[in-house]
Amino acid sequence: MSSATRLRQPSPQPRRRRGAQILSTILFLAAMGFGGAALYIWYTEEESPDTTLSAPTATPGLYTLVDILNAFRDADLEGDYGRSPATVKSNQMTPPGQHLIIEGQSVYAFIFPDADAESAAAAREAAAQDLDPATMTLRTPSGQSFGEGETLTVSEGGNVIAVLVGGDDELQTRVRDVIEGLP
Repeated sequence: MSSATRLRQPSPQPRRRRGAQILSTILFLAAMGFGGAALYIWYTEEESPDTTLSAPTATPGLYTLVDILNAFRDADLEGDYGRSPATVKSNQMTPPGQHLIIEGQSVYAFIFPDADAESAAAAREAAAQDLDPATMTLRTPSGQSFGEGETLTVSEGGNVIAVLVGGDDELQTRVRDVIEGLP
């Protein structure tokens, strides 16, 4: 038998796996659906209204740290929350001082919370009677001294006593005006 007369026998073909093909098609369609959903969300999200939350209105005489920061910003002073150290303790006041950075200087707000504005102001006034910036010390929660050698300027208003660490005369006056302007 010559090679031309030899019958060619077809090579065995592997059986197609119908189940794998169906699964592959389903997964491809699912991926396309998820991709389409992602594009839809991306395009419609930009069209949604601004959902930025604003700070609640301050209750006169019962100020929180955000209210104090907003008062500084309203007075055109650049400010933000202080982070290191976030709080200090004073040898002359019970509540901890919460840190703000105003015009690059540390301001610690000692907030006297109470049930109403009158009793909070009374607590602040009682604490302010014995304050002496010359002998005041500020310590971090770990006990390290903070602001040592710097001039401490004390201001009070509402339910807040603020201690400015350092700063020039102009900044001291502006911080004092903001804090004393808190009713």
